[in-house]
Amino acid sequence: MKPPAFKAKIFVPFKGIDWRINSSKLMYGGYFLFLTIGLIASQVNLSSNNDFSIRTLLFSILGLIFYSAYWGSQEKEQKYGKLEGELEICVERIRINDYSYSWTEIEKFEFRIFQVVDEILWTETYPIERYYGGPAYSQGVNNFIEFMVDDKKVKVFFQLETPSHKVELRRMIRLLFFHDRIDLSTTYLGLNLEYEETQELKKAKGKYLEDQQSKVSS
Repeated sequence: MKPPAFKAKIFVPFKGIDWRINSSKLMYGGYFLFLTIGLIASQVNLSSNNDFSIRTLLFSILGLIFYSAYWGSQEKEQKYGKLEGELEICVERIRINDYSYSWTEIEKFEFRIFQVVDEILWTETYPIERYYGGPAYSQGVNNFIEFMVDDKKVKVFFQLETPSHKVELRRMIRLLFFHDRIDLSTTYLGLNLEYEETQELKKAKGKYLEDQQSKVSS
């Protein structure tokens, strides 16, 4: 029987500045123009014609800010980078494309799990951030693992494609904990577990070990 393994597409962030326009940049650019023009106009004596033009411009910029807020509520993330390669995690090793790292050489393993593709951002923890612009729907590539090998840090971002893909990863993390590949604090911090859930996880590990021992005995 083939041992269980979690697989995902690797996300490779690009270096440099992302010049693409999105709702967040449009909103903050609108804020900057609105405040700058308003400040200059308040310090200068304007004729009635110029005053009308400035007011029209400011209302236009305000409309642009409201439009960017609407755009953000419909927008999907387009992270500055590309999907390339494959990550595989199993009880025996971590494979990143053609490179494999056994758990015996891995140190200081950490991970974080966030959204899947098209999952709504911010709503659970920081709903007010929806008013600050930016995409409403995730690309699912903020998830990552990080560890040390021979004093070298390895950090890989990867995409969670569906809710079931996320469940698959959580199951693999539990299995790694059951096999002592990662410790308890790493597990509950990465999974964002509450105290009660952590206690249930510890009980589940004990039961898993008992079941494995009974299988060996039989």
